[in-house]
Amino acid sequence: MAKISLVSEKNEFVKEYMPVLIRIDRTGEFKSAEQIWMGTVFVVGIQMLFTAKHVALQLFKDDPELEQGKPGRFQYSIIQTYKGNRKLILWDIHSIGMINNCDIALITLRAAHEDAKNYTKWNGLALSFIPPRIGDKIAGSGIHEITINQLQLEDDSIHLDIDVKRLFSEGVVNDVHFDMRDRGLYSFPCFQVDAQFNRGMSGGYVVNEKSEVCGVISGSLPAASTEEAHVSYAALLWPVVSLPIPPEWMANPEKGVDYYLWDYFQQSDTKPLGLDRVKFSNNLVTDGTITSSYTDPTN
Repeated sequence: MAKISLVSEKNEFVKEYMPVLIRIDRTGEFKSAEQIWMGTVFVVGIQMLFTAKHVALQLFKDDPELEQGKPGRFQYSIIQTYKGNRKLILWDIHSIGMINNCDIALITLRAAHEDAKNYTKWNGLALSFIPPRIGDKIAGSGIHEITINQLQLEDDSIHLDIDVKRLFSEGVVNDVHFDMRDRGLYSFPCFQVDAQFNRGMSGGYVVNEKSEVCGVISGSLPAASTEEAHVSYAALLWPVVSLPIPPEWMANPEKGVDYYLWDYFQQSDTKPLGLDRVKFSNNLVTDGTITSSYTDPTN
């Protein structure tokens, strides 16, 4: 079996593709130690991030302004290493897109200051809509813990010192649910693995043996004993085609037209593997629904 090569703590790949999502409060209401972080995000395109849906719902709960499309307190930070110096790049959350049958949310960003406008390292990870098979080897990655040592706000200047602990876990696919596992906790297309996904890793990426992202970490049930394997779940990617996107993401957007990741992928030079197996239907005019489905040519 091929060995999966995951990035290490010393590799800049980690910081560029799995940055840090924290709350930076400019109002002075929160102290440094009270700044909030939860879950993991990873880069999939220009100013475009994926995370778990339940992570995004927590953002809405803690910052209702975001759900109303207004600027909130949450800002997204990239710790960028440049010529040996740590530089903080900040982004405001522009929009968060979610749908019912998928535990993946799309976060889009807008620059919060001039340095962010000049940030160019946006090469997204390779995506695969093709579900892994039972017995396939996978690996998941996510942020487990963030410690804020210092956070100082001075007008438009922000000084931040944090320690980030990222975890990596390998495992094997034990089951694949093309529709859903159940109507409760995992009511969306997903697959089960025996990798250990710990607290905070939700929203992190799961890669196959070709280093393609084939899922997003959704949750984990710890082993009942040392003899039992972990039971973890990752959301399959193909339902994300129904996620809404800002019109400005399109090359030539039409006024008054709603756009979705499906439309974005059609114009993209780097389409997800297996996009040709996905069917997307926009029925908003006729019955008010947006639907997507996946066809497995091997069945």
